[in-house]
Amino acid sequence: MVDRATAVLAIDPGPRTSGLVIYDLPRNGGPGSVRHSVKAASWADVVREVRWLRGPYRTGELIIACERVTPGQSSWSLVQTSEVIGRLMQLVEDLGDNARLAVPLSLLSRREVLMALRVSGPGAKRDSLVRACLMEMHGGERAVSIGTKRAPGPLHGVASHAWAALAVACAHRILQRETAERAAAHITQ
Repeated sequence: MVDRATAVLAIDPGPRTSGLVIYDLPRNGGPGSVRHSVKAASWADVVREVRWLRGPYRTGELIIACERVTPGQSSWSLVQTSEVIGRLMQLVEDLGDNARLAVPLSLLSRREVLMALRVSGPGAKRDSLVRACLMEMHGGERAVSIGTKRAPGPLHGVASHAWAALAVACAHRILQRETAERAAAHITQ
């Protein structure tokens, strides 16, 4: 199945605030661009974006992608983040009760995001490696990918936790493309 999505609402959930990006996907398969980003979105901001975005898009044109918590060492912060993800899942399910407003939800672990972006390295350096990878995917140099206020690039305005949300959006797209390519190769065999 070919991904018909034209936009991804990507979320990097946190216990109090989340990174949020609306990432537009071109039909030609080239790199997308960030339409809107919030580096510290409250839960109310997330709900408002989800409810507002479902209106302009037909079914299948919008995807919500969210980083999920993986099992491991637990902390109060991870428990709270899990609760945010659960609330998002419930919000999306409630929208799905009306088939016309249904929005698919893609949950990706941090490991899946890093593997899709082909980023590896020590924990402290991974965030900067992810940013460098995202800039490379969108024009290479900072001056091209981010741009300036006068000449904004496709990633203009992305900051702080919005970088992690953008990584989720790009990883979702990469994984969808790889799945479609494998399916096409399987059909031709």
